[in-house]
Amino acid sequence: MKSKYFEAISFLREEYTVIQLCKAFKVSPSGYYNYLKQPVKTVSQRDIEDIKAIQSIYDESGGTYGAQKIAGTLKTNNNLIINHKRVARLMHEMNIRSKIRRKKSNQQKKVVSAGYVYPNLLERNFNALLPNKKWVMDVSEIPFDGARIFVSVVMDLFDRNPIGVVVSRTPDNNMMEETIRLAMKERNLEDLKDVIIHTDQGNIYRSYRYNQLTRELGFTPSMSRKANCWDNAVIESFFSHFKTEMRCLFPFTTAPQIEADIPKFMTYYKEKRTQKRLGYLSPQAFLNAYFKRAS
Repeated sequence: MKSKYFEAISFLREEYTVIQLCKAFKVSPSGYYNYLKQPVKTVSQRDIEDIKAIQSIYDESGGTYGAQKIAGTLKTNNNLIINHKRVARLMHEMNIRSKIRRKKSNQQKKVVSAGYVYPNLLERNFNALLPNKKWVMDVSEIPFDGARIFVSVVMDLFDRNPIGVVVSRTPDNNMMEETIRLAMKERNLEDLKDVIIHTDQGNIYRSYRYNQLTRELGFTPSMSRKANCWDNAVIESFFSHFKTEMRCLFPFTTAPQIEADIPKFMTYYKEKRTQKRLGYLSPQAFLNAYFKRAS
């Protein structure tokens, strides 16, 4: 559990001191610095092979097998021994689970005045072992010379890649939907049945149209707690870097010029800008390296 808080601190430490963040998350600074010394967990070749085997059995069962049954089937039919707890962990990373005999739970609640509110499934776990499993989404505003420019972004937590970006003067449902569909196009996905999309509790994400999209596209919605920026720290950190670094690469002169330069910055961020967490690779290079290992 503490590792989730430590990762959130890493994303936010450029805006707050480590002491302030540790107090907010109720963890010790020494514990945080010990966490930094640990190697970043990445997908191994064994993970890739086991995931393929699990996915194959899961698909053959029509999604009806759980972790124990998949582990038993792999042992009997494939002579592959994987502990059922490991199968369960990998299935969690893959965002799949048995479709039958699931415990009934209140996955969403609707309050007339508040719109649709969804549970926080991400729970500050910003690690993703696989691409297209955990996406985060938000909108940020760039006020300039009387104009209000809004930028909507979907980011994949696996490679920290802004895969869907829309610029608009109006932060409405059309902007939200276009961002999601652009992310799908970027990743060549026909649906989002295995994807969690995490957002804050903004109006567009509590809207009826967003709720419709969860059913149309098949993604699982997840929401931060009300007025809690820590729950979506990755996308908050991204926007902080975006607003700071873009001015250095593309100086602001006029609102239309800013709108024209935002896609250029996003291309730079995807293809050129390295990240320590990705082994000093760019998001695109990190994703390419994963696919090369998985092939």
